[in-house]
Amino acid sequence: MMDRRQFLARSGGLVLAVSLPLPAACARSGEPATGGSLTAYLDVDADGTVTFHSPTSEMGQGTHTGHAVIIADELGVPLERVRVVTAEPSDPFRRNGSMSSGGSWGVRFWNEPLHKAAAQAREMLLAAAAKQLGVPRDALGTDAGEVVHADSGRRLSFASLAGAAAGMAPPDDPPRRDPKEFRYVGKPAPRVDIPAKVRGEPVFASDVVRPGMVYACARLSPVFGAQVDSIDTKAALAVPGVRQVVEIPGGAAVIAGDSWSAMRGAEALVIRFKATNHDSLDSAAISRQMRAGLDADARALEARNDGDVPAAFAASARTFEAVYEAPYLCHAAIEPWTCTLEFDEHGVLHLWAPAQAQDRFRNTAAETAGLPAEKVRIHTTMLGGGFGRRLGADGVPPAVRTAMAVKQPVKFFWTRETETEQGWYRPAQVARMRAAFDAEGKVTAFSLRTAGPSLASSFWQGGLKEGELDGSSVSQLRDTRYRPGAFRVDWVRVDQPIPMAPWRAVGATQNGYFMECFVDEVARAAGKDPYRLRRELLAHDARALKVIDTVAEAAGWDEPLPEGRARGMAYVESYGSLCAEVVELSLRDGRPVVHRVTCALDCGSVVLPDGVRAQVEGGIVMGLSTALREQVRIARTAAPPIPTSTGTRWHA
Repeated sequence: MMDRRQFLARSGGLVLAVSLPLPAACARSGEPATGGSLTAYLDVDADGTVTFHSPTSEMGQGTHTGHAVIIADELGVPLERVRVVTAEPSDPFRRNGSMSSGGSWGVRFWNEPLHKAAAQAREMLLAAAAKQLGVPRDALGTDAGEVVHADSGRRLSFASLAGAAAGMAPPDDPPRRDPKEFRYVGKPAPRVDIPAKVRGEPVFASDVVRPGMVYACARLSPVFGAQVDSIDTKAALAVPGVRQVVEIPGGAAVIAGDSWSAMRGAEALVIRFKATNHDSLDSAAISRQMRAGLDADARALEARNDGDVPAAFAASARTFEAVYEAPYLCHAAIEPWTCTLEFDEHGVLHLWAPAQAQDRFRNTAAETAGLPAEKVRIHTTMLGGGFGRRLGADGVPPAVRTAMAVKQPVKFFWTRETETEQGWYRPAQVARMRAAFDAEGKVTAFSLRTAGPSLASSFWQGGLKEGELDGSSVSQLRDTRYRPGAFRVDWVRVDQPIPMAPWRAVGATQNGYFMECFVDEVARAAGKDPYRLRRELLAHDARALKVIDTVAEAAGWDEPLPEGRARGMAYVESYGSLCAEVVELSLRDGRPVVHRVTCALDCGSVVLPDGVRAQVEGGIVMGLSTALREQVRIARTAAPPIPTSTGTRWHA
């Protein structure tokens, strides 16, 4: 059998075999004779390479390159000599008590701490050099990975100074470089991960190989939350290569000497699942329940209430109302869930995983294995797509149970079908939006209500308390910059038994869609140009006006269009960035065809221009895909006597 890399190699690609030793390649190793650890973040190797231990995962969006350019500029080292690896969980790498990569904090939060960490390391190196050379600290500078004494021209490498510098206390408030001196920050810079990717070197979770490793393919219930009633292993064990079957929460794992045999064994496995209270639930029922929530006034939780909304509607010359609905969405990461586990001779559990939430993965693994957290090592691989999917550790408990049962290194994985059926989704949600107008057609009030399940209660341990607002259900609505006059936003909780996780930009993906469709329809109802209505609603905010004015000009908003084409505008703010887009499209056989998307973005200061561009382009592609093509439908079918992977009672 050919593995993925062998297939690529025989197709003309350049690939390298990957086999990881213990400890993992991303773990801190022993210090070389010269060089050493300066701080928790920075090591200097004997050859002068600076290794930066990043607090976040690299998911392909370029976060590690953003970190590398900060380190290179602030420390004074060429970018090509900065190596970035993902750290293991410890306090320096935690934000709000947890190490994770979510909420678009990768550069936005860590920008300042990393500038400080690199400035501390630079000052420690300068202090060590001043002592060694017997010169004042102020007579020294850094250049190309060396400390330079300008008067004499003497130069000392960072590697030769790192040992002495590491014994010094980092200064609390080190001086920072003048941004005018930066060579990389805010300027075009090459991605640090691309050359290795071209050579096929990065280790993704699917690439990890351990000596004596077996493969475990999961077979899970097609109904969320259903538990195993009985398992008939005869057909699965008859598949060549299959060695054993292990029961796991919600299903079973089939163990084999290779992944293909494990997959075939999982298909052959016969499992009977216990009935649940939601076997008959389907998308139509979910929609009805959410829409009923729109009328549940007594259960509505207030998110924003400016002015007197009832009075504004009572005094209005006319009103407009629209109801919108967004479906569940799958993250659809390129790499389905997979991780590799091994207990070493000291009883330490090693977990190689595509983690966005290292502490959550480690703590979940420790709890499942009955170990203290310090006896679990998390080695974060490259992520074959994250988008919030790898913030959840739902695949960790069954993986740990499997490793404990087989008592040898095991790669635990889901198939693509299982990832689509059982992957935690973006919440479904409905919204009822109402606007009031005066006699001149000016908007005097908005009243917005959303209804749907609570993401926080599904995803976060402990969930929400009774009567507590789920902020993601009203984000980008309650904090919009639009000022329509009186303004009320509330939410009605309508939970479902479907597990959910943050999905790229979380609530902004539904609520931005609701708001911007509504503003367009309000403009039509008022007989106004959609762009100019937005200017009215944002007249108080120069920054927002600049964004929509810029996109309107770039898109040629007032210029005539070819026959059969139309334009639409949207403006959404999320995670500190203000974004406006104009889409030019037409209809072909009743279906929309997108010809052009123009985007204007104000994200404040820019660390990595290419990273910003990649985020914008990726957001546009995913936005078009979800708006025009994607949804997860929950289907109800008659329950077969013995549910199999092709006959489900309820599935996505």
